[in-house]
Amino acid sequence: MEALTERRLARLLVGTAALLGAAVAVSAPPRLVVEAPPALAAYAREVERLDPTAFLPAMELTGLWDPGDVRVLLAPEGSALARRAPSWAVAYADPPAGTVVLIPTRTPTWPDDGLPDVVRHEVAHVLTFRAAGGRAVPRWFDEGLAMAAGRERVLEDDAREALAVLTGERLRFAQVDRLFHGGRSDANRAYALSSAFFGDLVARHGPAFPRRVLRWMAAGMPFEEAFRSATGVEFRDESANFWRSRRSLERWLPLLTSTAVVWFAIVLLAAWAVRVARGRRAARLAAWAEEERAALRAGTLEAGLPEDGDDPGTEADEDRKKDGDPPLVN
Repeated sequence: MEALTERRLARLLVGTAALLGAAVAVSAPPRLVVEAPPALAAYAREVERLDPTAFLPAMELTGLWDPGDVRVLLAPEGSALARRAPSWAVAYADPPAGTVVLIPTRTPTWPDDGLPDVVRHEVAHVLTFRAAGGRAVPRWFDEGLAMAAGRERVLEDDAREALAVLTGERLRFAQVDRLFHGGRSDANRAYALSSAFFGDLVARHGPAFPRRVLRWMAAGMPFEEAFRSATGVEFRDESANFWRSRRSLERWLPLLTSTAVVWFAIVLLAAWAVRVARGRRAARLAAWAEEERAALRAGTLEAGLPEDGDDPGTEADEDRKKDGDPPLVN
């Protein structure tokens, strides 16, 4: 019986390995077709050298295991393509065209840390569009997924999300989508809220949640129906739950442990340490001075000289006054 069980287990393991091998064989990361003018050739080479496995998180979240090609256009500053983006934007995607436009001479800022992060983020938008069957997804969902696929989370993300939730008015997520069309500060809050909401949904419904939503959308459902089919709950209920949970006390913790707050605390601690050290030094100097005065008093009493308080220069000063000279000032 034991031998039979072992044989069955072995067959099961072999079958599982075969299925995993087949899944890997049929999946392929998106192939980047990079186009750039000669002046941006160095940036083009950097994009071409990206590790293809960097796109696996986007493929996992979207469920798109054969994503196809993505065209990446590198645009110089001042070009027609660059003028289509806000001045602070380093890149943007045109998902229906399967195209990502990079303006590499601009400096990447949060939520991206460098050119590779930017590429992964924008490619994720293209994959999301394709996984949804070409149907438009809400901007907050699109950006939340792209941020999750673009890079690993850092402490700054937690701090920005806490600030976005706790310091601004409570918004419906249709209003969050409109924030993306505002200025840089509005867009930053929209990115932070999108990341926070998307992350909460994945935590509650599992990492397969986004691809289930996209699969239902590809089948023809609008987003809210696809959301209900994928999660079993109404979208409006989840939105309300998000705001209630995120404004509870424990949600302040990421902010309180943010890099900025930690460094501020370090500076305060250093200032306090300097103050204590100076106080101790002053106390030691005062003690030494008192010891010196005591030693001098003992020495002067033994020598018959006047104690502290007597002015040995008084008689000399009287003589100087008689001569019309001013007294000596020490």
